[in-house]
Amino acid sequence: MKNAMQKQGLGLGELDQAAISEGISKAGVIVILALATLIGTWGIACLIGGMSAMGGILELGRSWFAAVTGM
Repeated sequence: MKNAMQKQGLGLGELDQAAISEGISKAGVIVILALATLIGTWGIACLIGGMSAMGGILELGRSWFAAVTGM
């Protein structure tokens, strides 16, 4: 492995930096996906809570429309 890196002109520090940055990128994507999942789950829970508080999806829709349009 060391001979292959020397032929390519890469030092150990450069190879380690590439591996570290790849690992950080993967961890960042995982964190973003986890947060998006949590936010989506929270949104669905709020929608279900709103439907149960309003008495159904039609009442929720009517109330939302009235709030948005001001009617």
